[in-house]
Order: sequence, then structure tokens, then C-alpha cells
Amino acid sequence: MPDRYRMIIRPEAASDLAQIFSYIEQQSPQNAPRVARMLVDAIDSLEILPRRHKVHSSNKDRNRVIRSMPVPPYILYYRVLEPQKAVEVLTIRHGSRRQPRRFK
Repeated sequence: MPDRYRMIIRPEAASDLAQIFSYIEQQSPQNAPRVARMLVDAIDSLEILPRRHKVHSSNKDRNRVIRSMPVPPYILYYRVLEPQKAVEVLTIRHGSRRQPRRFK
């Protein structure tokens, strides 16, 4: 069985999730919990084989490589922190928005 990685959700990503929920809740209250659950389930799925998604931006330091996971219509950005056996979720963006070029 593959190793499990622990999840680290950065405050920016938690804020993104809350904003997505609030926005959808205004338009469609019945769909907001479903979309939030879809995003949380996608995050949880990164516990196993987190490197399976596309590299968004790379760096010489393997812990600085950013990966992107499509969760239509959103894109979840994260990095794998191998020494800590962790996945750090950086941000969640709607696919039609300008995507980040740099990450902290």
C-alpha cells in the first residue's frame, strides 16, 4: 500500500474555499455544500499518490515544485513536501480566472 501524506491547507486556500462556498451559496444555496464537498474530497485524495497531477511550475528544489489538480471548474494548486511526507495546498482558483504565476 502506498504511503499516506498528511495535508497542510494554507490560510489562502482555506479562504479560497470559504469564498467559493459563499459565492455559490448566494446564487444556488443547494449547490454550495456539494461543490465544497467536491473540493474537500479532491484535497483528501492527495493523501495517496500526490505526484499524479501535472507540474504547474518547477524549480531546482523538489519541495518548491507546484502541481495543479483540475477539479472542474476549479484548479487546486499544491506542492509535495517529501521530507515531511506532506502535501501543502496553496490556493484554489476558478479555471476562468487568471492563474497565479508565483507562489510563496
